[in-house]
Amino acid sequence: MTIDNYLAEAAALAGLAGIMAGFSLAAVVQLLTASSSGKLATAGIVVFSAASVMFLYALIVSVLSLSAAAELARVPHELDNLNTGALLIMFGAIYVFVGGIGMAGWIRSRIAGILTTVLAVISACLITYAIGSVISLFM
Repeated sequence: MTIDNYLAEAAALAGLAGIMAGFSLAAVVQLLTASSSGKLATAGIVVFSAASVMFLYALIVSVLSLSAAAELARVPHELDNLNTGALLIMFGAIYVFVGGIGMAGWIRSRIAGILTTVLAVISACLITYAIGSVISLFM
């Protein structure tokens, strides 16, 4: 991999992780300020907080790897395990986030809960297919 490709990939991952961390934090703030204080709202706060922390970890690793590569003017292969772990954590955070979306509808009503759960399951299946398709290119 060339340094240019590495920098572009690290920047893309940092951008995605940063945006998703922001969405997760926004969901936490919305649930904290909402009038409902039931168990589902509490679970939603925990789920979206977990997703936010996971996305922030991936963001920090991506930015630090990007900085290291730019300063060294080469691909830092010493960080391969760290980068792989951060990518896997980001994949997990995506599923936690989608699960939180599926759960959030239940706070409002049964119908909204069913619809958001179905949409979350469909999204999780499509995301799994997309990730599997890309990973299969490297096998």
